[in-house]
Amino acid sequence: MNRAGKAWKASLSVLALSIAVACFSTASAAQDQTSASTSTLQPVQKTEIKDQTAYERLLHNSGISLQWLWADTRGQLKAVDEKDVIRLEGGQSNQSGKLELKGEVVSISADRFTFRGTILILDAPDKGRRCERTGDYEFRATGKRKYWRLQQMEVCGGLTDYVDIYY
Repeated sequence: MNRAGKAWKASLSVLALSIAVACFSTASAAQDQTSASTSTLQPVQKTEIKDQTAYERLLHNSGISLQWLWADTRGQLKAVDEKDVIRLEGGQSNQSGKLELKGEVVSISADRFTFRGTILILDAPDKGRRCERTGDYEFRATGKRKYWRLQQMEVCGGLTDYVDIYY
C-alpha cells in the first residue's frame, strides 16, 4: 500500500473511532435521562420549617397557575401537614391544557421552599405537548410578589413554564 493509501486508511480509522465514541456518549446520556426520570424519590421524613409565616401561607395558599392557562381562574392546590410532612396536590386545567402537581415539601423558609415530587403539563401551550418532571424543585417568592415561582422553568422543548403557587 502506498503512502496516500495508508494515510487514507488511518483517517478512516479515526473517523470510525469518533463515530463510535459519539454513539456511545449519546446512548449513555439517553440512558442517564431515562434512569433519572424513572428513579424512585426518597420520601420526606419531616418537612424542615424555617419560617412559621411561610408555613402558614403554604397551608392556606390561594391556588396554583401555569401561564399558558392564564385566561382561566387559578387552579386549586391542597396543602396538608400529615405527620410533620407537608403534602401538596392539585393543579389547573381548562380547554387550553392541564397542570398537575403532586409531592411533598422538603423545607420551607421565608422566601422559598423545596418541593419533591412530580410536575406534569399537558397540551399547553400546544396540543400534544407533554412535560413531566420528577425530582426536587425550588419555588421562590421575590420582591413584593404574593406567590412562589418554580425556579427550574426551562425543562421541556426549550419553553419557559411559569408555575406559580399563590398565598
